[in-house]
Amino acid sequence: MAKSRRLIWCLVILVILASFGAAAGFYLLYQEKAHAEATDTFGEHMAQASTGAIDNTAPIYLKLEPFTVNLAEDNAGPRLLYAGLTLKLSDEASLETLEQHRPQVRNQLLLLLSDREAETLVSASGKKALAEDIVTTLEDVLGPERPRIHIDDVLFTEFIVQ
Repeated sequence: MAKSRRLIWCLVILVILASFGAAAGFYLLYQEKAHAEATDTFGEHMAQASTGAIDNTAPIYLKLEPFTVNLAEDNAGPRLLYAGLTLKLSDEASLETLEQHRPQVRNQLLLLLSDREAETLVSASGKKALAEDIVTTLEDVLGPERPRIHIDDVLFTEFIVQ
């Protein structure tokens, strides 16, 4: 009876050791596979970088001074908007053009903002619509005889409606 118990304990220990060995083997196998995939991904990234497929140009931003405007009157009476804007531009030419015509740009933005109602500006969809209108207004602000301005995005850095 003592020998059979020893034999059972030896078998249990062997099964446990075999399980640990199998787990370690699977772990090493998957680690090697993950390392190979990471190396392949890194190699593809390096190949794209060497061919110029990845665009590593820094974004071009133009920060505008904050605007304080009277909004169109609604049921709540006169309302104010305080908004800070930053424009994300596609190219240096757009930046230079906007810098040269900054007073005209600010004037067009003030006119656009003061024509809005407070209720439309407090929602996220209202801000998105305003951003689209700003892009449209500024891309056409200088007229057809000037080079086209390319604005990628309008970023609201400050936005208070009172």
